[in-house]
Amino acid sequence: MKRFSTVLLSCLALGLVAGCGGDDEESDTGGGAAQTTEQPADTGGSAGGGAKAVTVSMKGIQFDPQAVTVAKGGTITWTNDEAVGHDVTKEGGPGPKFSSGDPGGMDEGDTFKQKFDAAGKIDYVCTVHANMTGTVTVE
Repeated sequence: MKRFSTVLLSCLALGLVAGCGGDDEESDTGGGAAQTTEQPADTGGSAGGGAKAVTVSMKGIQFDPQAVTVAKGGTITWTNDEAVGHDVTKEGGPGPKFSSGDPGGMDEGDTFKQKFDAAGKIDYVCTVHANMTGTVTVE
């Protein structure tokens, strides 16, 4: 009986620990520092793990998040969320070159959309701010 009680208490304790966790994912509501870890996209998931639609904010002279995953055929929308001018320019990886236009040409509130059809890892940069870099993984 003592052993049964020990096992029962252990199971209850594990259940309480598991139930106290909560969701560790943060919603992107515009606050906080830029993320440096790869983030799942925010809508339209696919079997490959990426989503069909991903959003990236430009704020604090950073892409937020810096690394994202999108499904093959999916689209990323970048939004300049600060008064400093930015741009989005492909530096390397599969697929065609892309650019949002003139260096620093995206003013506050401007958006740029790009569709991704080739699988692989793509590096991009704001040409005005050399340390403002990001990656896209297309699955």
